[in-house]
Parts: sequence; C-alpha cells; structure tokens
Amino acid sequence: MAFRRSSYWNIKTELEAFLIFKKLEKDNFPRGEQIKLCRIMSKNYNLTEGNISAKVCNYKSIAGINNSSNASNETKEVYKKYKTISIENLENIINGL
Repeated sequence: MAFRRSSYWNIKTELEAFLIFKKLEKDNFPRGEQIKLCRIMSKNYNLTEGNISAKVCNYKSIAGINNSSNASNETKEVYKKYKTISIENLENIINGL
C-alpha cells in the first residue's frame, strides 16, 4: 500500500479507523458510538474526529452498509486484506506497528 506523504493517513491510522469499524460492526453500529470512538482516536493523531469518522464511513460503504463513497484504494485494500480478521488480532497487528 502506498500512502501519500502529505497525508496524515498511514497504515497505522488506516488500521485504527478500520478497528473502529470492526468494533461498531460487532455491536451492530450503536447510535452515537462512532463519534465517541473517533474522538478518542483523534487525540492520538493529527486528525480530526470528522476525518476519522469519514474514513469509518468509507469502510461502511465498502462493506455495503452505507451508500457508495469515494474510498481510497488504500482503504479498499485494507478492507479486503483484514475484513475477516478478529478484533483481537487486528489490535495485535496495530500494537506491533
């Protein structure tokens, strides 16, 4: 995967946003939870909760939950590669980065 240098998105932030998607999916997308998780993640990176929430929505779109979006190729690749992995294993991968 190739991330643009000017972007704050990298494989770690991409996977953390995907982790939020996976947690929401496990709990059937509870109302209000997405922005809470995105707010927590935004405190660790130079990304706003809105940026992160949009990325999570891209994952929802790829998964067929939301209407189609303009998800990046990197986002599509992450989804394809990690969609069947457990939350625990995904956390282990992120912690290893």
